[in-house]
Amino acid sequence: MKILSVLLLLLFSLPALAKKPIRVVDIGVMGLASHDLFQWNAQARENEENGRFDLSTIFDYADGTRIHQGGNPKNSSNAAVYSITQNLVSFYAGKKAALLMSRTVTEEQAHIIARQQTVAFFMGMVKESYERFTSARFPDYALALAVTDDEQAVMRALHDILPGKIYVNRNLTREVFEVTDFRLAMTQLSPTEMMKTVKFYDGQYDEEYLHVVVPGFPDPTIINLQAIDQGFIAEQTNYNLDDMLAELQFYGQFPFFGNLVHFTSFGYHLENLFAKGICNKYVDGSPNTWNTVAVECY
Repeated sequence: MKILSVLLLLLFSLPALAKKPIRVVDIGVMGLASHDLFQWNAQARENEENGRFDLSTIFDYADGTRIHQGGNPKNSSNAAVYSITQNLVSFYAGKKAALLMSRTVTEEQAHIIARQQTVAFFMGMVKESYERFTSARFPDYALALAVTDDEQAVMRALHDILPGKIYVNRNLTREVFEVTDFRLAMTQLSPTEMMKTVKFYDGQYDEEYLHVVVPGFPDPTIINLQAIDQGFIAEQTNYNLDDMLAELQFYGQFPFFGNLVHFTSFGYHLENLFAKGICNKYVDGSPNTWNTVAVECY
């Protein structure tokens, strides 16, 4: 009888223990988060971003002249990231317009307040997507340290989760949408499409990412994202992408137990990275005025 009770308890507990499905929206949010923390200069071998969540990838790129285009062109690299970027730009524009209509603030004050509100909104999105990506709690502490190549390597290894194709609804029909097709990159996905689930970690890059066509003159360039990530990880860290993917594959085989942060040998870097991202001051000690989240930063 006791054994039966234990089995029933386990049976009813499984849904609560199950890892949450990862959705297209999470691909967009985590992709934009990565762009906000990292901008790798391959020639100088250094990160040109500031390692903090302040949406500088949108608001500060090209001295702020491309805000309404989404800032860094990387933010239009695929439909998921583009959709999140445009949602944030629209959120910012709406907040700024409302402030200006109140006739109580200047243009500059409206920009500052609206950007702060947009960053706070984005950080809420990041928290939700991080927890679905990792099945771990978002860090409740902040680190006043610089982001590292190891942390960037982990974000690159998580390209395992990127879907090569998603299904969208167009013209009353269900169509296959190839995420890496540059002709479709600046496509705004609907809320329903953004909530579609993607495959879980399986230790493999989808085929589409092994031959991504990048437009150029006179001829387009074909890139292999896995090879690029493998090169970065081998040159900048002591990790090996093949080993990291093998761990992700093993992790993905357990739908009910464990989280990515503790299950893998490299997952702790991800927690550290996001703890740095939410810090309200930069590495040099100056305040991150765009971050209004009250988390103590050490």
